[in-house]
Amino acid sequence: MDINEQNSNSKAELDILAHKNHEFEEEHLIDTGNNALKKKGKKSSYFFTTQDLLIASILGIMGGFISGLIPFSLLIKTWYPFVGGTQLVSGHHLLWMVIAYGLTGKKRTIFVTATIQGFMNFLFGSSWGIMEVGITLYEGIFLFIGMYLMQLFGESDTKLGWAIAAGIGNLSQVPLFWIITGKIYILHWSLFVMAMMFGFLSGILIAGVLGYLIVERIKKTGVI
Repeated sequence: MDINEQNSNSKAELDILAHKNHEFEEEHLIDTGNNALKKKGKKSSYFFTTQDLLIASILGIMGGFISGLIPFSLLIKTWYPFVGGTQLVSGHHLLWMVIAYGLTGKKRTIFVTATIQGFMNFLFGSSWGIMEVGITLYEGIFLFIGMYLMQLFGESDTKLGWAIAAGIGNLSQVPLFWIITGKIYILHWSLFVMAMMFGFLSGILIAGVLGYLIVERIKKTGVI
């Protein structure tokens, strides 16, 4: 083998190594700049992209912080002191999950956001302790089911579809809390029905409609 042929083979091997290194960088490194533009629209081989996880994490932290520190129930108790009235503002728990779904387009991000939000609530001293993670995930599961049902009916991208799905998600937590607190066994059934109505309405307005409008506004800015 002469020197020219040996140099040619070495150059070919270097080209192969450079090509493989370029493919590895495109597959594993965080996408920025021109590389992100080239890969935009391609389906990821992972469950979540880096952007999906960032969005879900930020919204989960925001939701846990706001839910854990702001006593929304006091806004209602001042003029509606009866049991179940606080359900009128309970939809804010699901708002962050709805926004995460809207910005990522993936229903699975609901669970990521719910887990982080529940853990943040626990850290901020929720009266339910670590159970707060399970409770938030429970609500997220029913929101997921609601979004899936709306997808079957072709309403997954409409304001009506989001409103109904969020209503279903928020409605689910009413019987759960009434059972684990024992209220359902000692209070009149009419109060339970009223709480269910308030929970469904709050989910529709605060989580569904408001979440839809927020997502639309963010998308129009071109940030995401």
